[in-house]
Amino acid sequence: MPADLGARLREALAPTSDEIVAEIQSRIPEYARSRDPQYLRVTRTSVERALNAFLGRIGEPHPRVAELHAEFRAVGAGEAHEGRSLDSLQTAMRSAAVIAWRRITMMSETLELSRQQISVLGESAFLFLEEIAAAATEGYNRAKASALDELQRRRGRLLNLLLADDSPNIEAVFDLARAAEWRVPSRISVAVLHNTDPDSAAAPMLPPDTLTDFNRADPCVVVPDPDGPGRLRSLELALRDWRAALGPTVSITEGAASLSRARDTLELMRSGTIGGTGVVRWSDHLVPVMLCSDAELVRAMARNRLAPLYELRPVQRDRMADTLLVWLQVGFNANEVAQRLHVHPQTVRYRLRRLEQLFGEWLRDPDHRFELELVLRARRLLPQLGETPGQEPGAERDPT
Repeated sequence: MPADLGARLREALAPTSDEIVAEIQSRIPEYARSRDPQYLRVTRTSVERALNAFLGRIGEPHPRVAELHAEFRAVGAGEAHEGRSLDSLQTAMRSAAVIAWRRITMMSETLELSRQQISVLGESAFLFLEEIAAAATEGYNRAKASALDELQRRRGRLLNLLLADDSPNIEAVFDLARAAEWRVPSRISVAVLHNTDPDSAAAPMLPPDTLTDFNRADPCVVVPDPDGPGRLRSLELALRDWRAALGPTVSITEGAASLSRARDTLELMRSGTIGGTGVVRWSDHLVPVMLCSDAELVRAMARNRLAPLYELRPVQRDRMADTLLVWLQVGFNANEVAQRLHVHPQTVRYRLRRLEQLFGEWLRDPDHRFELELVLRARRLLPQLGETPGQEPGAERDPT
């Protein structure tokens, strides 16, 4: 290239910056901000910087690219912070290149450029466009990733605040929710998760308005407005490869209570006490959760109230316990008990007479019948209660 070509092109392209800015604003709606002087200055400066950098490359065997790349990474980052799309940025760059190249070709005769020189200049121009576009794209993607990471960090802090043991300050919740771009609902529920496929490390794709933390020992999800239409269904679809226990619906400051109930439910699911797949609601299993919430208390109650059964052999003890529970459940109907247990009615009557001998007046007292049914239900949920030893021989039983 002629040594003075860069200077001659710079003079010829001087008016082009305004034309490029006008074209960008007319073609791309996201850039139509003509009444913002500061924005116009930034756009024009970027255009002029690109043109001057390209013209400065003519005849320069070792161009300095680091500063240029840094500048256009900053341009890309600025577009990301402004909320514009990467497509708009790339379209603007292509428009600028087309306009600049059109003006160069129109002046090729005046500049006395040969066909070969025009060809080399054109190839260089579009390689230069690719170079600065790549730098801008890198800056754009870095800024987007950084913003997403920061948003996730804020949402993580918000989740920890909502699940703190001490009820969070409602003003602090709203302040952090605004920073985390999360709409504060009137009610929430907390789901605790268990991965049923350990070989799959991928986190589920949950609805965007949920708050998640998969770094906990038991990953959890804060579900806003959990009783809304279709909410449970969408949660089940997202968690199809996971087991989940959903705690009760609570106010925004009671997340810790919902988390605690969800953990209790998940523990019973893991032990097999509560069956079911997908999302299991705590509210659908209140009796098992209540009976298993304090195993020591239930064991002590069983030791006292079921003490007569421990005078029997283990196999006989189990049969009598099953018979007594069904008898209490069906309202003392021996025939119904026989049908449910699939035994002969005469066998049931024999067992009932034996139970009368063992428990005596306890079976005629409504309070004691209630307690007996309670511990017998717990015995089914907690098989170890069946192994609880009776009182030592000679120990006096509480007749009440």
